Amino acid sequence: MDRDTHNAFAVRLGQRHAQPVWELRQADGQPVAEAERFLHTLILRGLSPRTRRTYAYDLLAAYRWMDEAQRQPRQLVGEHLVAFIDYLQQPPPASPSTINRRLRLLQRFVQFLTGTAPVVEAWCQHNHALHFHSRSRRGSVRIKEPYRVVQPLKDAQVLVFYRSLKTWRDRAMVLLMWAEGMRAAEVLNLTINDIDPSGQSLRILGKGRKQRVMPLADAVASTLRLYAQVERPATDSLSVFIVLKGPRRGAPLSMDGLRRIFRYHRGKSGVTQANPHRFRHSFGANMTRCRVPLLVLARMMGHSSPNTTMRYVEIEDVELRVHYRQALDVLKTQGLLHEYPFPTDH
Repeated sequence: MDRDTHNAFAVRLGQRHAQPVWELRQADGQPVAEAERFLHTLILRGLSPRTRRTYAYDLLAAYRWMDEAQRQPRQLVGEHLVAFIDYLQQPPPASPSTINRRLRLLQRFVQFLTGTAPVVEAWCQHNHALHFHSRSRRGSVRIKEPYRVVQPLKDAQVLVFYRSLKTWRDRAMVLLMWAEGMRAAEVLNLTINDIDPSGQSLRILGKGRKQRVMPLADAVASTLRLYAQVERPATDSLSVFIVLKGPRRGAPLSMDGLRRIFRYHRGKSGVTQANPHRFRHSFGANMTRCRVPLLVLARMMGHSSPNTTMRYVEIEDVELRVHYRQALDVLKTQGLLHEYPFPTDH
């Protein structure tokens, strides 16, 4: 059965206590009570609306699979996780990262209902070694994810894109990503109270509602000041970045609005690779090039683990070539790797 045409379950957006709530509903419109209780815990955990929405759709995929296979969540055991992987890999296949996220969520959901998460036994791991690998002795299986390297923007590309921006607001947002390493959501969540009145530091609310404080670069501070003095409409909103014109003038800028700004200026500047994440990645690459220690960079970027930071930091080819040449010179001084390392017949 095509997953896209499976209508037994659906996600609906509701509102509860001024919070957006994504609810899993059956075909007759009735909520799935056990799923509703689980999704409510995501609010209690303080997860962002975007994360809660993602998890709601992950749970939707699990329920559609269970409905097709005539299974109940309380009955799931380890070998069913393998069947769930097979289901998610059917055309159109979900990405490896999506599959792993949905596996984790399904295990947590079953544990929420029964007190015990399903685990994969050793024989099952062995028989399905081509499909996935186990990263935990507890049988928490994951499929292998390809290692993706995101190339940072070149300095010239950053300047070209930046020059296409005509408002202090847009320039301030890009500078916060490129010079402070902020995520797009962190920029949009920034409030007036998060900026030190003296312009020396910035409080950032990151993933998982974890806070970090970054020094504020002079160029960023002056651009924020110009935006506040020249462009920012009078409004009761505490959000730093506000819609400047149109029917929503004075309202907080949305993620869709930010995407439209980047889409427009990609076309205008010709820097087709420019997006918020690439500016943040360029920040990580620049800090690495300036020899910022990995642990410090992890704190700057709001990573819980330096292992995450390694995905953002790659040694540039130029630097790799320099270190390689230096190593060759050392080997040559030791009588190794000369131009003619092997005897010839001449």
